[in-house]
Amino acid sequence: MKSLLSQLRFVFSVCLCAMLIFSSVVSSAAAQAIVKDKPMKNEASEVAKEYERTAKETIDKGGLQSLEEVRDRSKDGALNAVQGTAGFYNMKRPSNTNVKSIEQQIEEGLDKAEEAPAQLSNEAKKAAKEAERKAKKTAKQTERAAKKAMNSMDD
Repeated sequence: MKSLLSQLRFVFSVCLCAMLIFSSVVSSAAAQAIVKDKPMKNEASEVAKEYERTAKETIDKGGLQSLEEVRDRSKDGALNAVQGTAGFYNMKRPSNTNVKSIEQQIEEGLDKAEEAPAQLSNEAKKAAKEAERKAKKTAKQTERAAKKAMNSMDD
């Protein structure tokens, strides 16, 4: 019985190890297949590779030599002499987003700040009227209670 149990343990251990090895190999193979199909998220785009190549050429030359060379490389809406127009259309700017500019946000904030005192005074007036109404109601209730007390004292 002991030998059968030890043999069963050995077979179970071998099967378990085989299953672990198989599952790790299959998952890594699947991950490699996915990587071959599409580029990684952090992989440089063709545009980025282009301005990297341009930057390396500039460094190898010892930098830009003249102002005319800088102007030539940064013309046609280029961001700068090294980057050129690479990534220009991916950049966020007011013309390609529907976000309010800082100036618009400041103007709206100032307009709200100007309206705030008037709004507060309206709210204060409403609160004063509500307090006056409650005070009158309380005065009437107190007057009724006083009359009741006077009537009960007279009886």
